[in-house]
Amino acid sequence: MAREIKSKKKNNNNNKSNETLMFQVTESYKKARTNLVYSIIKKGCKKIIITSPFKSEGKTTTTINVAIALSQQVDTKVMVIDCDLRRPTVHSTMNLNSEKGLANFLNDECELGEIITHSESENLDFITFGAIPPNPSELLSSDNMTDMVRRLEMVYDYIIFDTPPINMVVDMVPLIGLSDGIVMVVRHNNTTYPELNRAVETINRNQGKILGIIINEIPTLETAKGGYYLYRRRRRGGGYSSYESNVY
Repeated sequence: MAREIKSKKKNNNNNKSNETLMFQVTESYKKARTNLVYSIIKKGCKKIIITSPFKSEGKTTTTINVAIALSQQVDTKVMVIDCDLRRPTVHSTMNLNSEKGLANFLNDECELGEIITHSESENLDFITFGAIPPNPSELLSSDNMTDMVRRLEMVYDYIIFDTPPINMVVDMVPLIGLSDGIVMVVRHNNTTYPELNRAVETINRNQGKILGIIINEIPTLETAKGGYYLYRRRRRGGGYSSYESNVY
């Protein structure tokens, strides 16, 4: 009987710990949302790129959670576009259909309305990747991409671009001119200062505006000082190895 009581107490403590962690995660993304809102003072749609220096730094998880936090504001419509046409993950993370998506529209294979997926939240929509094309950089820099963003601006308050890692491929560079700012995602004890500096230099060279940096996997919120400190689940696998170092 005593063992059973101890076991129940242990489970209760674990539940409280998990609840505390989830509360901290939610509050961290709300803080990121608040900072983004005040970083872009403009009327109409705000367009934000979320990228990282390299892969597996929590970029897509951060994109989705920031988008969810933004969509929880009253009368705020948010669109997330998976612009990572080499290693897309938005569809699998959100369990969305990717039969038709961004690449198909940019190749004139379907209409815009056919690639918009509505989520459970009436204020949050997605455009997945569709088919993986052989020419992602050309598609993202096309007139069709510019036209699509202009059309979406008339409907949404925020457009969030989930892009490939900036130090690994050039695909996101054409999107800089379409955006109002860029959020960099890095991972604690993984991203190095030279990698981050290289990413920042590329953005500055293309006249991009850096809105802030989100650091993933800080051990505890109590040890974090300044910036956004968020937790995420660890992701592995996949690769851009054949495209490495061609950002310049």
